[in-house]
Amino acid sequence: MESPRTRRHGDGSPSARTLALTVLGEYVRYAGDERVAAGAVVGALGACGIGDAAARRALGRLGQEGWLRSEPVGRRTRLVLEPRLVRLLTAWTHRLERAVDTTPWSGEWQQLVLRPPGGVWRERALLEQQLAFEGFGALSPGLWCAADPGGVPALKGLFREQGLASHALWLTCRAEDDAELVSRTWELDDVRRAHEEFLARFGGRGVREARDPEGAFVARTRLVHAWRGTFERDPRLPDALLPRDWPGREATRLFVDAWRALRAPADTYWRQLTVGMKPLASSDSDG
Repeated sequence: MESPRTRRHGDGSPSARTLALTVLGEYVRYAGDERVAAGAVVGALGACGIGDAAARRALGRLGQEGWLRSEPVGRRTRLVLEPRLVRLLTAWTHRLERAVDTTPWSGEWQQLVLRPPGGVWRERALLEQQLAFEGFGALSPGLWCAADPGGVPALKGLFREQGLASHALWLTCRAEDDAELVSRTWELDDVRRAHEEFLARFGGRGVREARDPEGAFVARTRLVHAWRGTFERDPRLPDALLPRDWPGREATRLFVDAWRALRAPADTYWRQLTVGMKPLASSDSDG
């Protein structure tokens, strides 16, 4: 089963599938829900420039892959997040929240030794993606480390789901040379570029200015989608291990300020979609 990893079109815009995951994470799971009207998600994607047919194909594909299921509610259809998607989106939300704060640092690294038999790996790509997403870098095959301990609980839950818990050994350690460990484990130049690209795209006043609910919804959705794509490449190293001119600090402030400015009007538009107060772009008898 393929993981719902981030994909982009050739022009750099997000695919319908990955944008749907952002909507489900930001407006459904973040609010504590696990069910949503299919038409609300289709309408949300329509506001972001995704056509009705493409939106429905994306949701259908997520259903075929076991991330969602649909259930009829009268003449309409409701999407139900499967437990594995709930866990994944919850981990994304926690990662977003942790990105706001500086990673605490006592000089102690989180270390994971993971060497299961080859046949035990059911979704290796998903697991390795989530390790990187939670800030873990590979020192060598089967040996991972991170400065941020915040993602360990989510990873332990994923290992239990994958039947890998008995093959994982969690340790803490100190390095003789922290800077050398960082240089061997992560390509910080790539992370720097990701933050600089985020700043270049969202650094103007426009994204933070008050706007109509639909405009705020589109801006917030694209902001969160782009930020997730940025920080999933960032190992969340503590300030002590980063250059003084690290652009991640400014990028984080930009994200937080913009998100706070857009939150209320974007939520207003989402409520309109979910209660049917705003008509969808096309007739939607099953939405």
